Amino acid sequence: MFSTFFINICVMITFMYVSGIIAKFYSIRLPFPSLRVQLIGGLLFGIYGTVLMNYSFPLNETTIVDLRHLAIVTAAVYMGGLASVFTGLMISVLRILMFGISSSAIDAGFVMTLIGLSGVYFAYAPWSRLTKIITMNLLGMTLIFIILMLNTDSMNSLMKIYPLQMTISFAGGLFIYFIAEFINKSNEMLFLLEKRASTDHLTNLSNRRQFEKSLQLELQRARDYQQKLSLLAIDIDRFKKVNDTYGHSAGDAVLKQLGQLLVEHARSADIVSRNGGEEFAILLLDCGHRQAVATAESIRQAVEKYHFALPDGHTTRLTISIGVAVYPDHCDDHDDDDFFEQADRALYEAKNTGRNRVCALTFRSLPLTL
Repeated sequence: MFSTFFINICVMITFMYVSGIIAKFYSIRLPFPSLRVQLIGGLLFGIYGTVLMNYSFPLNETTIVDLRHLAIVTAAVYMGGLASVFTGLMISVLRILMFGISSSAIDAGFVMTLIGLSGVYFAYAPWSRLTKIITMNLLGMTLIFIILMLNTDSMNSLMKIYPLQMTISFAGGLFIYFIAEFINKSNEMLFLLEKRASTDHLTNLSNRRQFEKSLQLELQRARDYQQKLSLLAIDIDRFKKVNDTYGHSAGDAVLKQLGQLLVEHARSADIVSRNGGEEFAILLLDCGHRQAVATAESIRQAVEKYHFALPDGHTTRLTISIGVAVYPDHCDDHDDDDFFEQADRALYEAKNTGRNRVCALTFRSLPLTL
């Protein structure tokens, strides 16, 4: 009995570890992932429960008891209601395919399906994950006890093994909880570190490092699909005056609001980044020259009209200069750095010709100021 329990524990550790690797690789986050991920998770946990079924405790010649329901409990609590239902159905179907159709197999399938359906409620109940696991485990063991009573002629045999199964089930549930929480916290810490490495801490936009990665990726995509790619290089005009007049906390407030303003005026697929100080950039995907210039001018006007709130309750207004470059019109197709340099060159032209304007390259060597 205890050797079987040890094997069950090893199986649990293996599956939870594999699940954690998959969650980390695909950046799956709690509380609940997408429906597609839940379906895939239900398939994996269905296999998990079926493996547990192979390391069972025999009650008599026709009836076995095991910990397969813990796979459904785990799917419900950590993956969602759909994953719970799919796990229950998977275990029921595989139980019949592996051991054939019998009254006990049908009863067991019914119970697993019922536990899976109950997981829809438990998944979204406003309880802690530990409370959900304990309560759902108790419900599952109660339903299993009823089915065992219907499929055995000897209550003595049932009562000899059921209390031990109940104990092992709760121990297994707690074990799964602590392992799952450890894996989840480890993954969350990794996600946080990755986000900090790629995100500007002040504005929550992409930082310079992430921008350079996105630039290389989108340039390659534009080459592969023969699409236009536009880059807006943005700089705040006389930003030093804001810091000198109102203080650095006011400057930070302005940068945050400007970042949000840029996001609001860009398309959802576009990439907005803060490249350092008062420098921002926007990658406009599948966007040609005319549309890029129109977008840049719209952003410039929006910033010019905006009243930036300061920490002391006052407001201030400012302007920005924008340089526009378009791939492949304005850059060397074989030099990724040239694309950014051309946008920066257009920005420099906008600064030198009076600020608060958009400067776009009409072709590779001649800037056009708006």
